[in-house]
Amino acid sequence: MAEKRGEEASSSVSVNVNKLILKKAAHRRAEQIRSKAFISSKEVYDLVRSFFKKYLDIDYEFTHDELMKELRKVYLSPDLHGKVNGLFKRVSEIEHSDKTFTREELEQLLVEFKDIVDALIVSHYEKDKSFPRKLRDYLHKMFSKEHRKILQPDDSVLSEHERIIVKMNMLLDNAKRMLDINLDKSKKDYQELLTIYETLDEPKKKAYFSPINELYQMIQTRDSKFTVH
Repeated sequence: MAEKRGEEASSSVSVNVNKLILKKAAHRRAEQIRSKAFISSKEVYDLVRSFFKKYLDIDYEFTHDELMKELRKVYLSPDLHGKVNGLFKRVSEIEHSDKTFTREELEQLLVEFKDIVDALIVSHYEKDKSFPRKLRDYLHKMFSKEHRKILQPDDSVLSEHERIIVKMNMLLDNAKRMLDINLDKSKKDYQELLTIYETLDEPKKKAYFSPINELYQMIQTRDSKFTVH
């Protein structure tokens, strides 16, 4: 019996660890999207759907009704159930309607999404003082490696326009991250970013001008001889 309880405890810890990694990944991805010069509605849509697929361990493309049916298998307070229902109903409009979402609307969806993630995944790791120190240290390392592997945008379902936006956002992120690690790589990403920028229409150029110019200034502070080819 003691061995069985130990196995159950180990299994419970494993489930909690996976959910905590999922929670951290969801928060990180939401903040990445919010930081973009241009927020893609498709990225928001993919984030919300991919989170629930992993949270509920669903391996098919579910509908709104199917999601709510799956959630009935998990205890949710009436208030939280209503919030999830409302969020997914609006997110589904991205796929099933021609509505154009404003940046403010998409940011609000991301804020609500993060609140729902927090409510769904209670962080015992953060609140339980008795949680083993070695496991806490292990989780910190695990988070940094694993959360980047999940909830990434699925390029296969993006339109050509969406792929361009995602590509530019990734180049901006990568170039800034590599500034003090590999300046040549940062410069290369900047040049590629500038090439894509030149193909954009005027509204998109206006949206990306400031972050691209900021990146240029950051590179120049590290290499005063850097010029745009």
